[in-house]
Amino acid sequence: MTLSEHDPREIGGYLLEGRLGAGGMGVVYRARSVSGRQVAVKVIRPELAADAEFRARFRLEVTAARKVSGAFTAPVLDADADAPSPWLATLFIPGPSLGERVAGQGPLAPPEVRRLAAGLAEALREIHRVGLVHRDLKPGNVLLAEDGPRVIDFGIARSAGETQLTSTGVAVGTPPFMAPEQFRSGTATAATDVFALGSVLAFAATGRGPFGADSSHAVGFRVVYEEPDLTGLAPELYPLIVGCLAKESEQRPTVEGLLRLIADGARERTVQLQLRTGPVTPAAVPVPAPTPAPVPGPTPSQTAPSQVAPVPVQPPAPPTVPPYLPSPAPAGRPRPRKALLIGSAVAAVVVAAAGTLGYLTWHDQQPGTGPAALPSGVSCAPAGKATVGADGMEGPLVEQWAADFGKACPGTQLSYRAPAPGSNYEEAFKNARASEFSNGEVDGATFDVATTDLQASTYGKHCSTGVLVQLPVTVVPVAVVFNVPGLTDLVLDAPTLAKIFRHQIENWNDQAIRALNPAAVLPASPIDVRGPVGLSWSAYVFGQYLSTAVPDYGTSDVGATWDPGVKPPSGATEATFPNLIAGTTGSIGFVPLRDVGNLHTVRLRNGDSDVAPSVPSANAMAATATVDASGRRVSVKLDYQKPVPNAYPMVGFGYVTFCERGGGSALLAGLTSYAVSGPGQAKGDALKYGTLPPAVVQKVQGALADLRSQ
Repeated sequence: MTLSEHDPREIGGYLLEGRLGAGGMGVVYRARSVSGRQVAVKVIRPELAADAEFRARFRLEVTAARKVSGAFTAPVLDADADAPSPWLATLFIPGPSLGERVAGQGPLAPPEVRRLAAGLAEALREIHRVGLVHRDLKPGNVLLAEDGPRVIDFGIARSAGETQLTSTGVAVGTPPFMAPEQFRSGTATAATDVFALGSVLAFAATGRGPFGADSSHAVGFRVVYEEPDLTGLAPELYPLIVGCLAKESEQRPTVEGLLRLIADGARERTVQLQLRTGPVTPAAVPVPAPTPAPVPGPTPSQTAPSQVAPVPVQPPAPPTVPPYLPSPAPAGRPRPRKALLIGSAVAAVVVAAAGTLGYLTWHDQQPGTGPAALPSGVSCAPAGKATVGADGMEGPLVEQWAADFGKACPGTQLSYRAPAPGSNYEEAFKNARASEFSNGEVDGATFDVATTDLQASTYGKHCSTGVLVQLPVTVVPVAVVFNVPGLTDLVLDAPTLAKIFRHQIENWNDQAIRALNPAAVLPASPIDVRGPVGLSWSAYVFGQYLSTAVPDYGTSDVGATWDPGVKPPSGATEATFPNLIAGTTGSIGFVPLRDVGNLHTVRLRNGDSDVAPSVPSANAMAATATVDASGRRVSVKLDYQKPVPNAYPMVGFGYVTFCERGGGSALLAGLTSYAVSGPGQAKGDALKYGTLPPAVVQKVQGALADLRSQ
């Protein structure tokens, strides 16, 4: 950012060139020394400089920063704690903060998270070696340099055991990344930094903090009393992160222990790469049910430490096993092994408009012995083996269903392999004809569209009877989201939405938008239209809706890949797309309802109603669908042109497809039976998927009954 007219041009002999950032404590400038060296100069706000206590804290920051090796932080070059506006000059570290990186490009991949963890653990080891506790490790205080992460801002760091310079009963830090003991009593030890490290790594891996980012009190309560929300965290990262987030400091690993864990994991992965003699099934933990993700990335006001009242201590509850850890096995009986593995995989079955696929595999080792945990009419499948590819639309839901089904049938071993990020349509279609499907390694797949007769015939050739079973299992709403400063409510109809995405409406204050939003203050700025790159089931539902609701919209966009006329930057796959919208001012796009988080959503006009996306409003639209049964295939159709009061129209249906006989068809039929049951559909509702209408469920159950009777 350029300097404002109120910014100084020189501080302590350093020539200021621009702003790097600002927070509640001061402003950080990019500057140059007399020799031309680039530096970062932190200048404290005048109102804080008049506070003797704060000035004393600033002196401690200078002292603390000078103690730590420059290999892990920004080395201190100069400082003046007694100047009218105290300042601190450090070496300029080129590279974004972790918060900026995640906001702009989305979460880091697991290998990147592990490298980040190693670098931050080494930095904390050095900080703790010199007797300091950082107390404010957060995404905004981590710079991603080319040679590794650097930890900056020692504004509230203090020596272990030192008396804190804050008011009694007030905790200092950034709430989403503070530890329970900071909220309870304001105390901090090396274990406090380990807790913050766990929160930072969870943020890096999922795009949001594990305890939310709303009010300080709400976040504090969750940090102290509730388990972290690790939705979307790759299972291979659980061992690294979960222990750091233990409520009691003595239960957290030491920094040295974390480094050993990271090193051991690296060696294990090397061995796995060298020995490809069988499937890798490391003992891991189930992925918890997803919830909408908040908008990632700290704002300037969030980057400064805040003072928050401590959370009152409540009597401890009886010990419980967190929902993201497996329950202890009964004494004397070994726990059935369950594995959940995320990794790259090729698509086994793809139809012309299908989304990206992953693999979900399970092996039933103890058939017919499950407890009465499944709903009436659903039973454990007979012995066998099955694999189903789950696309980006249904992946989390299919994972949940399979986990439930596995728990009800002891001895079940589960593994899930997500699609390779950013896979393009051509590669996926090519892989559809690969040997994984033809030789029976993959027994079924989920799709975001019903197969045509030709597709069913083509993909049914490998089945023993040549017949495919296709059954609807869920309803999936797609939300149109936008990021316009000052605008929180927006109404659009299908023709206006189509013109926006065809670039026929280019400014936010266009007459057509103003007519639909007469009370809104619309800026004259350009509309930045965005669409996900690569395979995207949401692009299919979006295009399907517009091509039907607006007859002259055309059908070129009705497919799994988005119109190249829309400018999606590199890396904005469907998984990271919400982060892109959150970080792009003036943008508009579309995401699955489950991924909306804190993004603002468009209300779509449906007849006389302006309807916001939600599970109930999506269900209202799904209830108008017509059901068609042809052989073993059941399909559902919606009339997007017909007005339906209080119904959100941009919805699609998800299907599961498998062979009529052979392979894992019995297992897949059992899973499908659970999926369409009341409990199975309730799982979808909780994950922001819609509920199948009763008429559709009846058709699916009838088709499954016919299969069992053959």
